[in-house]
Amino acid sequence: GNQLGPLASGRQALTVDSTAGGVTLTVPASGVAAQLRLETAQIRYTLDTTAPTTTVGTLMNPDEILVLESRSELTGFKAIRTGGTSGTLQVEYLGMVTT
Repeated sequence: GNQLGPLASGRQALTVDSTAGGVTLTVPASGVAAQLRLETAQIRYTLDTTAPTTTVGTLMNPDEILVLESRSELTGFKAIRTGGTSGTLQVEYLGMVTT
């Protein structure tokens, strides 16, 4: 059958800086879900392609984990830092694996 599993090339360390409009994920072609763990500094994110700002979007603090469960969430994800320090998202992409 098919189940979700880690992708061989499915890791990314994404620096969330002050880029206007937010930074986006580099989603593998076969990626359908992901787990994101935040390090270093607080960020805000959106999942609907809306541009996040220091006051717009969902707040995420270091050591929190965000699970994205659809390709539309992966491609719609945008993030920006809230303060003077960039955050780093450790991203593990998941895809459909035949078992």
